[in-house]
Amino acid sequence: MNAATTPAGEAVNASGLALLREPVPERLISKLPKGTKAQNECPPEQKINCPVCGGWHHPKVRHLDYVGHAAATHLLLDADPHWNWEPMGYTADGLPKFDEGGGLWIKLTVCGVTRLGYGHADKKAHMDAGSREKEVIGDALRNAALRFGLALELWSKADIHGGGSERDAWYQAAITGIYDAPTVGELKARLAAAIDEARARGDQEAEDDFLVAHANKMATAKRPPAPPPSTSAAQRQRQAPPPPDLDEDDVPF
Repeated sequence: MNAATTPAGEAVNASGLALLREPVPERLISKLPKGTKAQNECPPEQKINCPVCGGWHHPKVRHLDYVGHAAATHLLLDADPHWNWEPMGYTADGLPKFDEGGGLWIKLTVCGVTRLGYGHADKKAHMDAGSREKEVIGDALRNAALRFGLALELWSKADIHGGGSERDAWYQAAITGIYDAPTVGELKARLAAAIDEARARGDQEAEDDFLVAHANKMATAKRPPAPPPSTSAAQRQRQAPPPPDLDEDDVPF
């Protein structure tokens, strides 16, 4: 947790609303699998027990960082033990009024400040009664808490808090290394190292990006140019220099 300082340089722990602007601790960040339509509909025998999120899905799905309902509640309680939320409207029975699409507008009050939020969730097969409604409420709470700055860094590609994360530094160094590889052999080595590290981190998005960078880099590999089709074999022999005696891994870029 970052600490603010007084003009005299003394550390002051953030509290109240300022606490919600602090970066979320890693221990409270969960991984959400987000697969393509084909990955989500793959045969059961292709699914694995994912070491990243603990779910069963296609091995190549990407994972997104997110703050779950329990973690968001924990952070809100740290900021204000008396925080509260209420729906924007009620039914005739006094229950929260969901809109026509099943979504819910709420008012979230933290430290006496009230801000709006909206939640929605798709209806899935075999859901228990009330499960979707609870999911909608959790989504609305996180959406409203975002207006206070909670987990803002997870929603933005910008470096919200400055300094960059360790993951960003590693990722940029790996991408740069792939594009700067001087030979095919060095490119293979750098790609293998980057992918091994991405898999150790459970970072499928980075692994995919490294493979794309490798494909782009390989497209620039220098090969001896083919002679014009109109020239004869004798002319090609006289005009073209002998091809370099290079192993495939020694081909330069």
